[in-house]
Amino acid sequence: MATQKPAGKRLTIREFAQALGVSTATVSRAIHGRGRISPATRARILAQMEQLGYTPNLHAQSLVRKRSMAVALEYLGMVEVLADSFLVELARGVQQSLVPHRYRLLLNLTGDVEYRRSVVCEWVRAQAVDGVILVGNPNIDPDWLDILQADHIPTVWIAYDGHQSLPLGTCLVQLDTVPGWHEAVDHLVALGHRQIGYLGASQSDSALETIRCALARHGLTLHESHLWWAAEATPEGGYQTARAILRTRSMPTALLVRTDLLALGALQAFQQHGVRIPKNLSLVGHDDLPFARWLNPPLSTIRVDYSLLGQCAVEAMMRLLQAPQEPTTPYRVATRFLARQSTAAPPSRS
Repeated sequence: MATQKPAGKRLTIREFAQALGVSTATVSRAIHGRGRISPATRARILAQMEQLGYTPNLHAQSLVRKRSMAVALEYLGMVEVLADSFLVELARGVQQSLVPHRYRLLLNLTGDVEYRRSVVCEWVRAQAVDGVILVGNPNIDPDWLDILQADHIPTVWIAYDGHQSLPLGTCLVQLDTVPGWHEAVDHLVALGHRQIGYLGASQSDSALETIRCALARHGLTLHESHLWWAAEATPEGGYQTARAILRTRSMPTALLVRTDLLALGALQAFQQHGVRIPKNLSLVGHDDLPFARWLNPPLSTIRVDYSLLGQCAVEAMMRLLQAPQEPTTPYRVATRFLARQSTAAPPSRS
């Protein structure tokens, strides 16, 4: 059996199968992970693919299957994917879940909203993708719903809310942020905090109402004087807003921050001006981005399970591809609060 990559032109599937002493059908089953094939045989064939340099002809496979074996991931907000750590982690979670299905992920990394919209539509109409995963901002966009329905493309929505009924060929993966915010508020109240503030980037964010409800359960309110809005959801936005907070007469004892990126900038501003975290002020972020646990102090935050979010989105997509006309059940991925060292009892109880 051949063990070295032969010189010259690329191997065909027939030549590769002959080199291994198996049938082309066996090679195909190994590549796609379907059909009757033992794990040992599949592992040997996949290893020899790398050893011999055999690469399946994706274009030919697409013609045979009448599928592109690619899925698009698109975010409906103004932020580009690489500029938002949440989206980067989400894309990684989706990609990891696509691998076992031998699917590729297409991302449009640049351009404004309208340009990205036109690119996704081109991919759909050119049959360059078999389905689209859309990240709502934060909810399902009716215009996008109509556009993709007109092209009969399987669509999975990742959104905070899916109150409207979805048509066939569409599935919702709900990112439920309510549990995480409630757990964070419960944690702060248990520590003794009664003056709790909020730093966000949008006054229409549903997180605000969730936090108000969580505080109300403890007989507390979110005072207008303890609400602050960053110009942008970036570390710079958090830094500048924290400087504004420092100029106020009445500081809260704890601050809930809409994202870890905002919390990162806020933390730096507070520490530069002598506010010790958590001795003088407890700080809570949201998203549990990879850097959060490496901050000083490590950031208490609300964790998003990106792996599970990606797994649910891909599972929903595979269901739609196999049975596009069958009704789908929405998926739900709940957030959870994760206590680290940026929260402690308020100064009066230190």
